[in-house]
Amino acid sequence: MSGVLVLSLLLMGCQDRQARSDNARLAARVLMLEQQVTQLRQAQTEASAVGAPDGFMERAAAQNCANDLSRTLETFRQDSIDGVYPTPARLNLPDSCVGQKIQWVRLTEKAYAFALVDESGAELTQGSGP
Repeated sequence: MSGVLVLSLLLMGCQDRQARSDNARLAARVLMLEQQVTQLRQAQTEASAVGAPDGFMERAAAQNCANDLSRTLETFRQDSIDGVYPTPARLNLPDSCVGQKIQWVRLTEKAYAFALVDESGAELTQGSGP
């Protein structure tokens, strides 16, 4: 019986060493994964701080203005007895165009074309009708 007891103790000792070895490998792996998660969170935080690409908001606001301006011009034409676009004096710019720089390429009774530009004069978007 004592042989079985010694054998059991030896077997448990081997298992303890194997378990300690496995635990050490797992602990190292967990530490490595925790570091990766920390790095990913930092990268995500930095990316959020950077925000949208350069000029994205400016281009989006210009596109919104262009869409609203085209809709305003078309609504005026449809509501007009003569079916014409407004003259610059009769045009009420949409609220989304406040602060936008609009360059008119053409604004006649039958057609319009414009570009929205930034402060340096670079085109952000454009619109035109018939």
